[in-house]
Amino acid sequence: MAPADQIINVVKRGSRGKEILNIEKIHDMVEYAVEDIKGVSSSQIEMNSGLQFYDGMSTDEIQQILIKSAADLISLENPNYQYVAARLLLYSLRKQVIGKLWDHPHIYDHVKKAVDKKDFDRMENWINHERDYTFTYAGLRQVIDKYLVQDRSSGDIFETPQFMYMMIAATVFAQYPKNKRMSYVKKYYDAISTFKINIPTPVMAGVRTPIRQYASCVLVDVDDTLPSIFSSDMAIGRY
Repeated sequence: MAPADQIINVVKRGSRGKEILNIEKIHDMVEYAVEDIKGVSSSQIEMNSGLQFYDGMSTDEIQQILIKSAADLISLENPNYQYVAARLLLYSLRKQVIGKLWDHPHIYDHVKKAVDKKDFDRMENWINHERDYTFTYAGLRQVIDKYLVQDRSSGDIFETPQFMYMMIAATVFAQYPKNKRMSYVKKYYDAISTFKINIPTPVMAGVRTPIRQYASCVLVDVDDTLPSIFSSDMAIGRY
């Protein structure tokens, strides 16, 4: 820990220069993360983090330490820390993808390609970024690590969960007739973003990218009889 009278500079995300450490910003962020969640403590998260500041520390490093601190507090007695850790992880993701916590770009600006602007205006009205807050830490961690579109070599992430869900819906129904496809997009987005439909890994991870596929693993029950074994073999072959 640096001396109290020493000015500490932190490196902003993406190496966008330095700024003087503002501890109040850290307190405020943790307070936002615990707001309206029962059985959790912002001071406990900060104390548990053992956070030590030094000149040249990155803001992302501070964020990751706080995320881990909240995640380490998850227990049977204190299960709601999973939502605090998820919020802190979500804040980190939003800072990386859109550069800020609260204001999201229009989904059309996010996609930046030749599309029907009217359709994206409708999707912008439907997308609900508040649904990101329904994730537990484990669920959001899995989405970020496995499913969000990202540069695997640099680690840069290009979307948040709600952008992911909306683009999955738009891709799945892109070839439907124009007079009905948007109604399907809305219904499907609402279903998958509220966890009413569980979609397979290939659709989650790649259907909205050039490397798209729909096939996934499948389980086929087999009875201990020759007819069942041969029938299952045929079923797998057809699949």
